[in-house]
Amino acid sequence: MDSVAVTWYGQSGFRLATGESRILIDPFLSDRSDRRYKPPASAAEFADITQVLCTHEHVDHLDLPFLREFCAVNSAAPIVVPAPVVEIAAGAGIDRDRLTAAAPGEDLSAAGVTVHPVPALHGIGGDQPVVYEFAPGGGPVRFLGYVVETGGIRFYHAGDGLVYPELATALAALAPDVLMLPINGRDHMRESAGIVGNMNETEAAWLCAQVGASYVIPMHYDAIEGNTGDPGHFTTMAHRSGSAAAIVIPTRARPLTLTLP
Repeated sequence: MDSVAVTWYGQSGFRLATGESRILIDPFLSDRSDRRYKPPASAAEFADITQVLCTHEHVDHLDLPFLREFCAVNSAAPIVVPAPVVEIAAGAGIDRDRLTAAAPGEDLSAAGVTVHPVPALHGIGGDQPVVYEFAPGGGPVRFLGYVVETGGIRFYHAGDGLVYPELATALAALAPDVLMLPINGRDHMRESAGIVGNMNETEAAWLCAQVGASYVIPMHYDAIEGNTGDPGHFTTMAHRSGSAAAIVIPTRARPLTLTLP
């Protein structure tokens, strides 16, 4: 029986732990005024991490103050970011030698873990008009999700993004066992404020039914005031979609174990 210990730290932050590897994905653990709750963990708790994956440059996915603290307590774990984000991270004080550039179609394998980068349809936002795209300015893909193989289980962490026509087919080919999907959606009011949105509860439920995973974990719905989603509504829509996936809604910072026969 294959098993992986999964810990959710709120928003899109997860730890995936097996006997050989401990992967940290999109940690958002800096204390900020726009948080709805205090960070549930500190950098000192991640000295044993063997790899960090960040899906894109937004602060709740590339938490640079936390990553600088993390590097001070963990001197070895590589930090994987989309290729265009390497310079952003290095310019913010992350040792360039710790950074690994990720791009769709270029799998990364080390220490029994394989990472398949998948394009995410997202945007920059902030002071710029909200536009959903893969590669602003026509450059390399800037927003990613990751299919992570560890402990005999495949996890798809979507990062941020919308459902796009090729996504379900691409994921079905990679056959993830666990889906980690944002559910906070998007609307005119948030986009007018420069907040780039994601798939909503209904879209995430549809994607879950198309892919046919064993488990689904909704995420990206709880941390930032004014940019939330409803896991209860997601659960309802997932049942209505015909998905057979077990719906897992973790408690922050409390590990649980997912198993496959």
